[in-house]
Amino acid sequence: MRRSSGRRTAAVLAVLALAAACHPATATTLMRTSAHGAPVRDLQARLTQLGLFPHSPTGYYATETATALRAFQKQAGLPPTGEFTTADRSALLSRTHKPEGGEPHPRNSGREAP
Repeated sequence: MRRSSGRRTAAVLAVLALAAACHPATATTLMRTSAHGAPVRDLQARLTQLGLFPHSPTGYYATETATALRAFQKQAGLPPTGEFTTADRSALLSRTHKPEGGEPHPRNSGREAP
């Protein structure tokens, strides 16, 4: 019986460690205004899936991206900072899918350029 109890305790500790790694107590900022590149295009495409970013993704994190992110943060019950954090990423990934070829995800449409 003790051996089973020890395995159970180890399993519970492993699950708690995984949960802590996936959901840290404090959110870390991943992107903010003036960021650019593929991660920003992915964020914009996912916000587009939710109807919050009404433009083709550009890869430039400017005012319109921050505004769309704030709307998402409010919907998700997160602090509406306009900065993309680890908490936002978890919430966004659970509500969207990876952008694919047919979805808006161009290199640069000219909107929100710095």
